[in-house]
Amino acid sequence: MKPISKLLPLFVFQVAACAWPQLANCLPPQAASASKTDPGDRVVLSVGGQKMTAADVEKLIQALPPNYRSFYSGQGKRFLAAYIVRMKVLSAEASKEKLDQQPEVVKAIETARESILADAARKHIEEGITVTDQELRELYQKDKTESEEVRIAHILIRTDNAALKSGDPSQRGLPESEARKKLEDIRKQILAGADFAKMAKQFSEDASTAASGGDMGVIQRDRVVPPIVNAANALEPGQVSDIVPTPSGLEIIKVEEKRARPFEELQTTLELQIRQSKANATIQHLMQESGAFIDQEFFSAPSAKQTTPPTPATH
Repeated sequence: MKPISKLLPLFVFQVAACAWPQLANCLPPQAASASKTDPGDRVVLSVGGQKMTAADVEKLIQALPPNYRSFYSGQGKRFLAAYIVRMKVLSAEASKEKLDQQPEVVKAIETARESILADAARKHIEEGITVTDQELRELYQKDKTESEEVRIAHILIRTDNAALKSGDPSQRGLPESEARKKLEDIRKQILAGADFAKMAKQFSEDASTAASGGDMGVIQRDRVVPPIVNAANALEPGQVSDIVPTPSGLEIIKVEEKRARPFEELQTTLELQIRQSKANATIQHLMQESGAFIDQEFFSAPSAKQTTPPTPATH
């Protein structure tokens, strides 16, 4: 997990537009006007007369990217105090030196303000969208594959031309033809009755799963390379795949179990997908109606220019 000082530049950028010393102005009314008996009123930090309550800190944590939120709500919370003090001290110093009047700072604050307002508008649009039960069930039925939980095991043989190298210097990988021949032999033994888990323990070159018989658990589709996901989708429980090229080398997988997740379990996720899809359509319409002009030539990716090295001068 990255230290918070390297994590928060975007968040800091947004807070700047809210005028950090007046943080309460950036919070929803219920957070800014908590009851005096509310534990959130406990002052947990103060710098130069500025106070932050437990509720303020919690709101700051909730403003972090989702994948960091849980960490900084738990053991990572100890990093926050020093970071916030540093932020407040430097913010006060900038105000004292009138740095907030520098043109580039004024522009940065205005850009941050627009970013925050844009995000607030997006959330407002999403919250105003109605999602019907019929829409939810149609989406659920449309792609049953996405609703399945699939537990797989795999055997990896690394190749010397793989994009992802092993952290073990001794595993440099085989030439692809040799790796394929080795994996084909392993697969034939498994199809003939050899135990997949035992073969994985003996031959797999994935150090993180070999000891457990190649068990990858229930795969998370957004964290597993598409070739493995596609192979898993095509198999029934107990079946073994053909050889699958992946960024790590060559692999075979076995589907251990498939479970269709019930509609009720996925309802919240499905609703979020529909809300986001409808919101994006609304935002796209607003953009088209805005009359905005975009210089496509200016914003297009620069074309790669082939250059030849200059001819050495002759003397």
